[in-house]
Amino acid sequence: MGPEELAELVAIARRHHVDGVSRVDIARERGLSRFKVGRVLQAARAMGVVHVEVRAPAGIDYEVSERLRLRYGLRRALAVQTADGVGVREALGQVAAELLREVVGAEDLLGVDCGRTLRRMAVHLAGLAPCDVVQITGMGGAVGDTGSDVARAVSEHNGGRVHPLFAPMVVPDARTARALLSAGAIRSTLAACSRVTTAVVAIGGWTPELSQVPALIGPEETRRLAAAGVVGETGGLLVDGEGRRIRALDERRVALTEEQLRAVPDVVGVAGGRGKTRAVHALLRSGMLSSVITDVHLARRLLAAG
Repeated sequence: MGPEELAELVAIARRHHVDGVSRVDIARERGLSRFKVGRVLQAARAMGVVHVEVRAPAGIDYEVSERLRLRYGLRRALAVQTADGVGVREALGQVAAELLREVVGAEDLLGVDCGRTLRRMAVHLAGLAPCDVVQITGMGGAVGDTGSDVARAVSEHNGGRVHPLFAPMVVPDARTARALLSAGAIRSTLAACSRVTTAVVAIGGWTPELSQVPALIGPEETRRLAAAGVVGETGGLLVDGEGRRIRALDERRVALTEEQLRAVPDVVGVAGGRGKTRAVHALLRSGMLSSVITDVHLARRLLAAG
């Protein structure tokens, strides 16, 4: 290729890739066919005159995210970049809020779980569409982190109506659960769970530090369930290391059912930190989640486990 052809090639490549001019407009400017312009642009790539580089914005490792999505067959996975595996709640909560602002519309019904990370998510939800909000699990955790607190915080940002669930997530026996489930307000909220279009849920590891449930059932039963294979939970729905359901608490839960959760079109699980790798793996294997937001360190551990 001589200097004249090279000059034309560089000019066309610059006009297209730097100035953003379409092939059709370049063809018109230079008196060429659009097919000729296309061949010149292909030649520029082949000769190394044009280098294409995709740079993802900081905050999410998109390569790890895509590998995680494919590994577990998810609708989406977001591996959030954090300094280490500790203190990840703020970063995960912020990304979860950004995702909800992106995917939730005014016509949706948003279901929310409880937990410290979801409470941090609620702080960042300014600009969320004015959808109604359903508290999909009964209360657990410290004041400020319960499902009622999270649902109320969401509604304060978006002005949506709240369907609250003023009862513990897990109660001492099935008889108490049946009595609570028959109460009008609770029955109404749990009926609304069947209409939820997007749910955001916490993933708990099976220790008092990593889940709200052990505090509700006590250390003895927590140890017994650990011996039975429980490694994680979401909303009191227990799973073993391979994602198989352990139904020990099902009749004592005041929350949406497993069937209702599986029927939600988009269920986003949020969890991170060094202690939750087995729990996140198990919940992803369970098929109850369609999406996950986690930290990049946990995501890499999941990918390395094979």
